[in-house]
Amino acid sequence: MPSSVSTKTQIAAILILLSVVPPLMAILLDFLGMEEELTMTKYLIALYGLSAAALSFLISLLVFRNSEGELRKFTGALSLSLLFTVIYFILLYSAELRGESANYITSLPCIVAYLPILAYGVKKLETELSFLTPRSLMLPVIVSCGLLLAIAIYPKQQHILVMMALDLITIFIFLSLTFLYLKTENLTYWLMISLFYLLQFPAKIYLDTSEFFGLPAMFYNLSLSVLLFCLYGAHTKKVRVLSFKALEEEKKRYAMLLDRVNEMKEAFRLMSKALYFDVLKKLQLISGFVEVYDLTKDPQYLERAIKSVKECGEYIEKIGSLEKTVTAETTNLKPIRVREVVEEIKSGYEIPITIKGSCTVLAGDEISIAIENIIENAVKHSGTERIDVVLSEIDDEGEIRIIDYGIGIPSEIKKELFKEGFKYGETAGLGFGLYIVKKIVERYGGRVWVEDTKPRGATFVIRLKTTQTSEPQ
Repeated sequence: MPSSVSTKTQIAAILILLSVVPPLMAILLDFLGMEEELTMTKYLIALYGLSAAALSFLISLLVFRNSEGELRKFTGALSLSLLFTVIYFILLYSAELRGESANYITSLPCIVAYLPILAYGVKKLETELSFLTPRSLMLPVIVSCGLLLAIAIYPKQQHILVMMALDLITIFIFLSLTFLYLKTENLTYWLMISLFYLLQFPAKIYLDTSEFFGLPAMFYNLSLSVLLFCLYGAHTKKVRVLSFKALEEEKKRYAMLLDRVNEMKEAFRLMSKALYFDVLKKLQLISGFVEVYDLTKDPQYLERAIKSVKECGEYIEKIGSLEKTVTAETTNLKPIRVREVVEEIKSGYEIPITIKGSCTVLAGDEISIAIENIIENAVKHSGTERIDVVLSEIDDEGEIRIIDYGIGIPSEIKKELFKEGFKYGETAGLGFGLYIVKKIVERYGGRVWVEDTKPRGATFVIRLKTTQTSEPQ
């Protein structure tokens, strides 16, 4: 790291020296009347300025060709601006070497050079307008007022006045973007453009007020050095250009990913708990029943072992359901005909299950797990002799009501019912069934709750978004 910093510092120092020293030497040589040395120094100034402009253009063009998205738009605009800037400096330095002063024709490529980068800056600022704050605009406004005052004070020709006005607008826009992106890598690009035009502003003042070209040349070359240094640094670091809108979307994606990871961690914790405690406990019971059966040949122990094996299988199915729930993609929701799902589930139970109405909801295949868990819960724990499933559509939601006529659910445990690991009564299992139901329904953007069935029993209600294309009732 120290070596890298040292190298960058050395490069920056060399670029500054090449920008500043030759113009100062030219001023001194002109004062001393050393015409031959002065001419050579002018050629050196022009050579460096043109080289820095051309290299900046080539780097910008390289990044443009190898990039996409926002960075491609920015470097495309910058490449066009730099192309016209190179033409401007060729004309400007040629005129100086011939002993001529800059005029409107000479300055025309410079005026055109503003347009691509200025158009990009206006569009970019318009996109991020809602994120601007008075604090982020404070310094750009102060700097712009200072530039406006300078334009008012110094005498100027019309073509230089146009360039100075364009400087002011461009500097305000990119300084605003600089302070907006102060804590991001994007800062490099916006600060680079701000400094590029900010350093050119005094060059235009001296271009109109000074008889000698040394001072404007120094500021022009210094601006090109800053641009070249920043552009090369951003290119080597592969700095992207993001928008605040994209950053907000990316932040949301990371938040969703973090929620998903936390959900999966929680699910794996529950699965581990079930495997190590509940399933292992059942396996130990099975082993004990089998050993006792071997000793006594009493069939009741064999029946208990078989029953425990079935329960163990059910536990593993529940764990599988939990795994499906947390790994399922919620982005691929599709229209689900709930009646068809319930018809398929119904065939697996001996208890009468009637289905009334129909609805189509936006969900995934895991909706069948949620419905079956509620029905299974009612069959095993409520003591109901039948189950009714009533399907309907209310406004933009599909409603699934699963009604049993069993012992019902005490009011004091209704709030706890859908919590992970909640168990109630002697027939309680892992406590995963209704927890899985809640997780599935919430992942589809829906709601689930429980109501009392009159005169006795419980009604589980699921509400999900509908496609508004339900079957005939």
